[in-house]
Amino acid sequence: MVDILVLINATLVFLYGFFLNVSFAGGCETKRDRHIIGILCVVIWAVQVLCWRIFGFTFTWRLYPLISHIPLTLTLVFLLKRPLGVSVASLLAAYFCCQLPRWVATLFFTLFGTEIAYQISYSIVVFPIFYLLKRYFTAPAHKAMSYSKRSLLLFGGLPMFYYLFDYITRVYTDILYDGFRIISEFLPASMALFYVVFVTMYHDEVQKRNNVELQNSMLALQFEQAKNDMFALQQMQERTATYRHDMRHHFTMINGYLENEETEKAIKYIKSARQDIERITPKRYCENASINLVLSAFADKGQKLGVTLNIEANISDSLPISEPALCTLFSNGLENAIIAASQIEDEKQRIVRVNCQIHKGNLLIYIKNPYKGEITFRDNLPQSGRFGHGFGVKSIKLISDMHGGFCSFNAKDGIFTIKVALPIK
Repeated sequence: MVDILVLINATLVFLYGFFLNVSFAGGCETKRDRHIIGILCVVIWAVQVLCWRIFGFTFTWRLYPLISHIPLTLTLVFLLKRPLGVSVASLLAAYFCCQLPRWVATLFFTLFGTEIAYQISYSIVVFPIFYLLKRYFTAPAHKAMSYSKRSLLLFGGLPMFYYLFDYITRVYTDILYDGFRIISEFLPASMALFYVVFVTMYHDEVQKRNNVELQNSMLALQFEQAKNDMFALQQMQERTATYRHDMRHHFTMINGYLENEETEKAIKYIKSARQDIERITPKRYCENASINLVLSAFADKGQKLGVTLNIEANISDSLPISEPALCTLFSNGLENAIIAASQIEDEKQRIVRVNCQIHKGNLLIYIKNPYKGEITFRDNLPQSGRFGHGFGVKSIKLISDMHGGFCSFNAKDGIFTIKVALPIK
């Protein structure tokens, strides 16, 4: 009776570990994957049964990595196209989880003192434990392994220790049961070490994730602000078109003054109309309407702060980059440049030079401005000493990275430069 239960439980633990392993690795996404896993399961089980009949249970147990673990891992990697690290970590995690039904069965063995109690309880508890792990643990485990290389190491660290410890001290030798104190203390010590490393690395990982989320939120806010700015600029452009449409009315008024020989009134009206047109009409720097609006708006802003913008722009009307991204790039770069230049005492040096061109399939943006004081850099990004500032250069860096581009910041001899290159093919 006990021997039959041992064989049944050996089959159950194989199925338990096999399908947990597959689930940890991402499961079977297609019908083809399910066929491959089903055939592999039958083949491995048949090989195990054959080995049991020929070599006996103990020797087959020692061959388990060769006849079960390695074939499953290779199948996940080469046929199901799972990453090698995830496949190995899934194997180690599944093997680690095999300890759960074994511990419950050991508890029944301690209570009743018979091997049959151990085997029966094992056969019973293996099903609910598998269900709970499959329902609540496998999906989070797969996400944890796939999140980053560091999380993969964190997830697979303790199961790897356990796997090696179990095979060295229980399967290939009987060191665990021979009373060696250093061996009995090894697993708790490794778990404590893993806990220390896990907490340290997890904290660092959470900090990095929070920084990324903060930057993403900041970029989303700036994109929203860029949309609002573009809308305001477009409204200004529409008012300009309306004003141009109404020019015939102005001509009528001017003609009336001249016919009545009211020259002074005509001159005054012309000056007033010209000021209105200049106030609402964006300057034309390039064919691209979005970039032209932003450049025009910041040229006016610079003029109010006593800063002159020397702009050279040669950009086509259509670009494969969204208007909010373009607006965010130019707005952040020009905003910082104008503010820095406005703090220069010599008014003649308050000049911001802007050059944007298309060259060899790249949008090139070059902004150069004077500054005073010292600029510190961290990770090649200038740091702002003002609370709540410094996000502009981070936005430029994020947008450049998102579009597969490049950006650099340099401060030397009182001149700050921004260079951005974005592929537009």
